[in-house]
Order: sequence, then C-alpha cells, then structure tokens
Amino acid sequence: MSSTGSFLRFTIGFLMFISVSFIVTFAVNSYEVSKSAEEQTAAAIETMLESKK
Repeated sequence: MSSTGSFLRFTIGFLMFISVSFIVTFAVNSYEVSKSAEEQTAAAIETMLESKK
C-alpha cells in the first residue's frame, strides 16, 4: 500500500473516531440535561404543593 493511501486511511479512521466521540458526548449530555430538567420540574411541583398546605 502506498504511503498516500495509508495516510488517507489513517485520516479517515481518525475523523470517524472523533465524529463518534462527539456524537456519544452529545447524546450523553442531552440525556443528562433532560434528566436534570425532569428532576427540577418534579422538585418545583413538589415545593408548590407543599406550600399550599
């Protein structure tokens, strides 16, 4: 295999690895943000219900 082809395969593999890493990071971050928002909403509702008593 020529050095140009080898470099091209390495570059494509590296870019794929970085892309997958960004996608996984974005997915985990999105999940954590939605989970946090649900917990904050539940806590706010619970506080409002307790204050009415």
